[in-house]
Amino acid sequence: MNAMTCRLQREAERIAARHGTPRFYVRFRAPMALARRLYFTHEEVIALREYVTPLLQECLGHGLLHSSRVGLDAATIICVEMEAARAERSRMERLMVLGLMAGLLHDISRGEENHAEVGADVARRVLKRFSLTDEEILSVAGAIRNHEALTVPTPSPKPAFQLLSDSLYDGDKFRWGRDTFTHTLWYMMSHQGLTPRELIEKFPWGMSGIVRILDTFRSTTGRHFGPEIIENGVAIGREIYHYLLQNF
Repeated sequence: MNAMTCRLQREAERIAARHGTPRFYVRFRAPMALARRLYFTHEEVIALREYVTPLLQECLGHGLLHSSRVGLDAATIICVEMEAARAERSRMERLMVLGLMAGLLHDISRGEENHAEVGADVARRVLKRFSLTDEEILSVAGAIRNHEALTVPTPSPKPAFQLLSDSLYDGDKFRWGRDTFTHTLWYMMSHQGLTPRELIEKFPWGMSGIVRILDTFRSTTGRHFGPEIIENGVAIGREIYHYLLQNF
């Protein structure tokens, strides 16, 4: 990333800091803390993280930071939904671990055409190294296959695995809010070699694409809190766009 892009990213972070934190990240601090504990202490999550890190497309803004956040939010959604359903703690934590693993793997083929389909096949092969059942492997692969925006997902055979699929989708689409403008945008700008003026030309089209997912969240928690996350990001994006117009 060149000096200009780094400077723009820092300015974007300053702009984002002036906007409030979406309610999801305030209300569910306890489920998030549990998701983070599993992320940093579960042996197989740690092993998978070490395995996938060099394979992720950091240059596209879809490296470890993105994949970790997707997994953590997916696991948090799973926790919120399963606590509401009074699920057994062991079952809940197991599904949360699968959510973390799905998050780490969901963009493993990000640079490929039909990356969700290809990534599901890669994930299925990778997960055979771990102590997952065949059913769990298929459920993670199915969630990855279903994570593309504005597509019709394939239903899962069991409610728990449907929750896994829906939570992965929602955790990934939460990134289309603030993360788009503080992280992903600048890596893509650098990767494509865009000038600020070229970025300005593409900005309205990109913003319109983000707005299209407002009504696509799949879990109960995602439908309730996801639109605010997107609206928060759009507000940040508009301010960044005005900054670019004024300065370039």
